[in-house]
Amino acid sequence: MQAITKYLVFLLLSLTITSCKIADLKTDALRNLAIADAEEKGRQLLQLANEKMGYHHLKEVSVYEMTAHFDWSPFWTMMPMNPLPGNKGKDILFRFAADSFDGQAAYLEGRKQGKIYGLQSWQAYQRAGKAAPATDLNSKRYPWGLATYHYLAEAPLRLLTADFIRYAGDTTFNGKQYDLVFVTWGDGTQKKAYDQWLLYINQADGFIDLAELTIMDYFLPMPNGLRNGTVQFPKRQKTAIGTYFPTTVVIQLGRPKENLARDVYTFTLRDFKFDAFDPAILSPLAGLTPYGNRKPAGR
Repeated sequence: MQAITKYLVFLLLSLTITSCKIADLKTDALRNLAIADAEEKGRQLLQLANEKMGYHHLKEVSVYEMTAHFDWSPFWTMMPMNPLPGNKGKDILFRFAADSFDGQAAYLEGRKQGKIYGLQSWQAYQRAGKAAPATDLNSKRYPWGLATYHYLAEAPLRLLTADFIRYAGDTTFNGKQYDLVFVTWGDGTQKKAYDQWLLYINQADGFIDLAELTIMDYFLPMPNGLRNGTVQFPKRQKTAIGTYFPTTVVIQLGRPKENLARDVYTFTLRDFKFDAFDPAILSPLAGLTPYGNRKPAGR
């Protein structure tokens, strides 16, 4: 009955916003070609943000891990949107291979304690425990969640390789001044085919404090009105390798809200460790072609 109720609530919400258009995160100045040298300035700002936040140090790392704790807003727990079910109010250990999509999530507590869900060369697997064999996992939800959290952890560095990077002007948010950098793929006009990012780079310290984004590829059908959101990074911590990883990540629906409590969910990250485990742990499946930081055709 609970599952049916959740689905009905989600269906009702979907029906109310299905008619919404897919968001286009280009600013008016960028859309009207009013910014001189937009590409050069955008790439310079993003590169400088990477350097100031120390993300270039990730290139020197093979694997890393961190503990995440998830807190979902009560209303959104009614929606079937959680890519890692069972994480509400719980700790999860993320282990990732840097600059790739190979990674795994181990549940540290709750009803799934001990279970491991992983992604290797875009093949999803599961393990009942650390010593249990890895078996194929026929799921869209877990691989989407693993790839998304992995990408989000390394986003500043990965976005440097995007096809389309442009300076998009400046703005004020929550009393702070920001430079805006628009990032997408393709020729910059294919908003239905590619995700868009609008990065807010703090003019005071060069850090990326938040980003608006669209999500075109989701693990379940999604109405247009739910395809754009905001991710805020209100707290960062300098780690042992010199990278300022976010320690608090706030996910909001739609445009940025100054009140962080207006979230879909918030998760914290702690206990960062680098090259502290055998990379082979992330490759339990034999005979797979390594893909690194790219997707195979059809993914």
